[in-house]
Amino acid sequence: MTQPLDTVRQVAYVVRDMEKALKYWTEYLKVGPFFMFEHCPLENQRYRGGESNADVSLALGNSGDVQIELIYCENDAPSVYKEFLDAGKTGVHHFGMMPDNFERACKEYSDRGHEAAFECTVGGAPLVYFDTVDSVGHFIELWDNNQVYLDLFSLVEDAAKGWDGSDPVRLGPL
Repeated sequence: MTQPLDTVRQVAYVVRDMEKALKYWTEYLKVGPFFMFEHCPLENQRYRGGESNADVSLALGNSGDVQIELIYCENDAPSVYKEFLDAGKTGVHHFGMMPDNFERACKEYSDRGHEAAFECTVGGAPLVYFDTVDSVGHFIELWDNNQVYLDLFSLVEDAAKGWDGSDPVRLGPL
């Protein structure tokens, strides 16, 4: 991963039609390739303090050093994604960052009054979305500085270097 810690690493979009979104991003914006994670395994989910079982499909691709994430809700379980759609929104949902110290950064966001709106683990590695909508207009997602995320993000970033437009949507490794 070439982006330094504590920088905006990802811009994420909630979409209503994954196929249409992928076509636009790959064909018109020339971003890719995207790695598709159908029914992404989000473990130990908590939505605004309660349990959740959100089922989402994700696609990850890079535009230069910035990762683009496309998110599609597969069910109606409570989540920050469903909340966004229920408010009549699509488009930019959050940006993602990997802080140097995950626990300290989470405490700092909480101390500033930002609610941990959605928490889960992926492959045992924690992440959390803070409700920063009033501050920046969308959520901010923080990932633990964990090899699970480092390896995944390196895979996506490396595939984008010199991408010739072939094989625009690939199955993700999770």
